[in-house]
Amino acid sequence: RCSHPARAHTVDARAMSIVGERSRRFPLGAALTQEMLADDPYPLFHELRPREPVTWAGALGQWLVTRRDDVMAVVRDPETFRTDSPSSPIRDTFGAQMLSTEGEQQRRFKSPTAAPFNARAVEQHSAPVIREIVESQLRNMRGLHGGDLRILLAAPVARSTVAHVLGIAPELEDTLGAWYETFADALVNYDARPETRARAHAAADEFRQAITPILRSPGPDESNLLSYLARQYPRVLDDEEIASTALIVLFGGIETTEAALSNALWALMMHPEALQRARTSDEALAACFEESLRWEPAVQTCTRYAASDTVLRAARIAAGETVQCMIGAANRDPAQYALPDRFDPWREDAGGHLAFGFGRHFCLGAALARVEARLTMRALLQTFPALAIDPVRAVPPRGHEFRKPPTLFAIWHA
Repeated sequence: RCSHPARAHTVDARAMSIVGERSRRFPLGAALTQEMLADDPYPLFHELRPREPVTWAGALGQWLVTRRDDVMAVVRDPETFRTDSPSSPIRDTFGAQMLSTEGEQQRRFKSPTAAPFNARAVEQHSAPVIREIVESQLRNMRGLHGGDLRILLAAPVARSTVAHVLGIAPELEDTLGAWYETFADALVNYDARPETRARAHAAADEFRQAITPILRSPGPDESNLLSYLARQYPRVLDDEEIASTALIVLFGGIETTEAALSNALWALMMHPEALQRARTSDEALAACFEESLRWEPAVQTCTRYAASDTVLRAARIAAGETVQCMIGAANRDPAQYALPDRFDPWREDAGGHLAFGFGRHFCLGAALARVEARLTMRALLQTFPALAIDPVRAVPPRGHEFRKPPTLFAIWHA
């Protein structure tokens, strides 16, 4: 804070000058709003790529990067574009963990956490539990004519699975859901509302208190993350660091899976030919899920912070400013994908998407999310062969950073 009136006036004038210059240089970015990006961002991305591939979105106070090659340049350069910023809402909400650190510190968080999430561990320990969770939800749905698949299936599968992976008692699952909603609000708190931040901090403290008994007396089952980390010898992470790690796993495990599964089911039901092929072939089902990750990624942005003043294309980015790599834009870049707006599970390059990130910050739970989606979708299609979108209540995905259908009403009994 500047106590000298003349100096404060000079600082304000300089800031206003920068805002004005950026508005003139990046008129498309200046016209963007969070609501526009939440509604249907893909036409906006197509307009930005050739004219303002790196643009200043004044309404968000962030730089947006929309070309895939530029996105890759940013995520491949952790010295210039970093995650370990005091401005990071992820760090503010959860504390230091693998998504808000770089270099050796990031490796110290991620390496000991990886074992329960590798493909073999997921198939051995998580897949049988996921099958039970899915079957339980489908039993509850059998007597219904139809309903909201996000609420009846995607959300409870994601929540119960992450509780199992963490090693948290089932009776806490409803509380996990409430905590998750609080964290989601905090991570998109662009207006810096103090009450939103305070609620998130309170929820994080409640979570830490809830897992303290597990960390002090871990059970013998090291297939769950909390016991696995607490029983490591020598200890790599202390209790506070384990809690921060568990918090980011909790949020990512619920958000990514619930949204990815909902988006995939939306895409399938809106494309009956793909749905029909997915009914009869596991290979086709997997291809449909991968294409849905490209076509409608659950997490639309990959956030970095400029470590120093730098230039990306024509944009002069100041140290500390936020650079949003728009995953949804990169995944529909016509330089990478032919007819990028078309949902085409049979395209050869569908697997090259960035929905799970890239490099050292690649999503820890990618293998788990894929298994959850495969098992849930296969069981749903086998149980309800007549599954179809409810044409009266069809609502497309929406959301700027985290994107999924607000409701996913379907019909499964004629």
